Amino acid sequence: MMLNFLEILQNPVFTTSVATVLVLVILTAIVFSVLLVRQRRNLEQTQNICNSLSHLQDSFVRTNLSLEAVANRLQAIEFQYSEFLENYEHSKIELARLAEAMGGEKQLTKAIDLARGGASVEEITLTTGLGEDEASAIVKFHGAAKR
Repeated sequence: MMLNFLEILQNPVFTTSVATVLVLVILTAIVFSVLLVRQRRNLEQTQNICNSLSHLQDSFVRTNLSLEAVANRLQAIEFQYSEFLENYEHSKIELARLAEAMGGEKQLTKAIDLARGGASVEEITLTTGLGEDEASAIVKFHGAAKR
């Protein structure tokens, strides 16, 4: 039996077949090694892409939160602006009323000064634009004869 085994080992066809099988096994091992290395690189690249996407998502969330905060601030500013405009309009109306009242007071003061100086009802009416009833009341109470 041992002789048969030695004969088989010395047979050139067997030796060639074994060498071919060994070469094929080595080539297969090399191909698998190359494929494993490439798969490892691809996995690393995929992991890097996943990490980048995760960072992008975090940045997007932070940016979105910042934009929401800016939108809230803008709404607050718009509300304050509308309140400001409302207060401004009220102030304009009040200033107009005050100016009108001050003008009326100036006319009354001027009418009183004229009455104290001896002016007649007609003169006060023409000068100040007050009504005849108001002018006569001023002359009655503040006229030169009253002193």
